[in-house]
Amino acid sequence: MTSISVPAPSNASITLRHSLPPLAVSDQCYLQGIHVCEVVAPGEFTPDCDSSALPIAQQCLHESDAVVVQDPALLPTEAAAAIAIPVHFDGAIQSVIVFFAKAPSEAMPDPVGVFEVWRPVGPYDEVALREGYYGKLERFQNVSSFVRFEKGNGLPGVVWEQGRALAQDDLANHMGFLRAAGASADLLNAAVGFPVFADQYLSTAVLIQSKRSPMARAIEVWNIDGKECELTSQAYGEVENAFRFDTGTRVPLTTGILGLVAEHQRVVLLEDMEALLLTRPAERVMPCPTAGLAIPFFDGTHLSSITVLMF
Repeated sequence: MTSISVPAPSNASITLRHSLPPLAVSDQCYLQGIHVCEVVAPGEFTPDCDSSALPIAQQCLHESDAVVVQDPALLPTEAAAAIAIPVHFDGAIQSVIVFFAKAPSEAMPDPVGVFEVWRPVGPYDEVALREGYYGKLERFQNVSSFVRFEKGNGLPGVVWEQGRALAQDDLANHMGFLRAAGASADLLNAAVGFPVFADQYLSTAVLIQSKRSPMARAIEVWNIDGKECELTSQAYGEVENAFRFDTGTRVPLTTGILGLVAEHQRVVLLEDMEALLLTRPAERVMPCPTAGLAIPFFDGTHLSSITVLMF
């Protein structure tokens, strides 16, 4: 386990956002955009919730759980699907994050990626696929539709057991990714699962990305331990090796995107490369992702972990 000293500039000049459309890891980024809709009253969002995300966020709020939406009537023309993930605080939904998947186009004729929601089924501690979007990945979809994961097994089951997000990379060779054969055939290479808890476990929302059309350049899951964060899992794509951290790395919960989550006690979305670099020591400053999404997980009102996606 390594503790890292990081720069100490203030977060005061960092501007938080509600939308990042469109995203660009490259022209081949799978995501069309990300929107954060904040809840201000039961059944109501702040006026700045993006109009394209609002109907999906409303469906998520109605179900009080993560949802995958493929109805063209609810989607903007450039999106093929959406997944909405709620963030609960003290048993109530605080905000909803909406991810849009790009529709096939001349620039990207065959986007490859997956959205899934897994929910408990039957009398045992198992989850099954509630809904998902797979595009043309028919083989992987067929495998997924018949699989059930016990609590503690597979990505959805481990997320349930641990009560925090989990990132996995090199899926074709990952012992914990139990659909590895299908992933290998379809070039799926990294995944992250998010727990959805209100007063009890509701579901695991899963994003799976490909080398052909990645969603994020870096995914990190940080466990909160007092005034420090410990990296518990990660998946890195198009980032320099020096930008990467090993599992067990510890950084202060004070600055950068992690510190902003602790300060505001809510989802943080920003387009600020310097804010992302504040989680790195000075010798690791280099070209890096330029935008980030930090998703908190609360145990009641206690901030217990933060998942960061960097673009």
